[in-house]
Amino acid sequence: MTDNSKKLVPNAAPVIKDPDTSARRGVRSAPEPVRDRRDAGRVIPDPATLRPGSLAHRSALVGAAVAGVRRIRLPEPRQLGIHAEFDEIRITGLHMQGMPMLGMTLFEVTGAGKTTTAEEYAKRVNADAEDGIVPVLHIRLDNSGTARSLYVEMLAKLGDGFALNGTEHSLRRRTLEALRDSGTQLVIIDESNHGGKKSGFGGEITSSVKLLLDGGVVPVALLGTEEAVPIFSKDMELSGRLTAPCHLGRLEWHDPYDQEIWRGFLANLDQRLVDDGILAKTIGLDDEGLDRALNEACNGIIGQLMGTIRTAVRNTVRDSRDAVTLQDLITAVDSWNVDHKFISYNPLRDL
Repeated sequence: MTDNSKKLVPNAAPVIKDPDTSARRGVRSAPEPVRDRRDAGRVIPDPATLRPGSLAHRSALVGAAVAGVRRIRLPEPRQLGIHAEFDEIRITGLHMQGMPMLGMTLFEVTGAGKTTTAEEYAKRVNADAEDGIVPVLHIRLDNSGTARSLYVEMLAKLGDGFALNGTEHSLRRRTLEALRDSGTQLVIIDESNHGGKKSGFGGEITSSVKLLLDGGVVPVALLGTEEAVPIFSKDMELSGRLTAPCHLGRLEWHDPYDQEIWRGFLANLDQRLVDDGILAKTIGLDDEGLDRALNEACNGIIGQLMGTIRTAVRNTVRDSRDAVTLQDLITAVDSWNVDHKFISYNPLRDL
């Protein structure tokens, strides 16, 4: 029998053994880790490594500041009230396992804080959950308004790798099973209203919601814009299974309670901008006169206020400054609130 292991390969280069490897003969070296290249190239630029005064340096500073504003989350009393509503319907559902569930609605103007409220609630309740357990499932629903898209979103969020496969009937059955397996206690369906299109809560979705409630697995909270109100008012069968509508609308200056919330939010936001290192000193957002002007400029909507402040901070950092002035706010309202047609006149110009 020929020993092929000792055959010589003509003109082969001599093999040089690593002494360290030879000393550890018989011990398998650990395989080189597989690099995850999904985020390759997505490196956050460090302003310290860029030439001061260059556009790249300015962009790095602006990007960090704008992201800082976007990360700010400031709970206000009405949002905490919505959290309590979520808790109540969730706990009611735990007492009604196997029985038809209740649903709730929160339909308000864009920018009122619906999505932020839902995200913060889900984050809080899910924080201590075991692996694979999702007590609160928060999904975004597109404008297609199909039952299939609803089930696909839910299955995908619960980690089903085959969420796109199956008929509508099989997807619904798998969704109910996945909700049970994941220990889900509340589903929040958050409508993503894009391009001013009609509400995504059409007939297919409302029918699917009724089937989910009848399944006796979890209660459902529905979040959307005001366009959804007439759709649900026409579906008396579904409305009969819902709690009283929740509200998170505009903060009206003439209402003492709303005014208190608005001024408190301004003060907290002002301080947070400094605490987070975005600005060097407070702006004075809750100063007398400016507080009301900002309420008018932003229609009493928190989301519009955050857009205004984000724009003012961006312009300030672009100008290599670390403090926002009244003029910065005036310019921000002109370039964001007025140009986006939220308002037609800038009330800050009267200050």
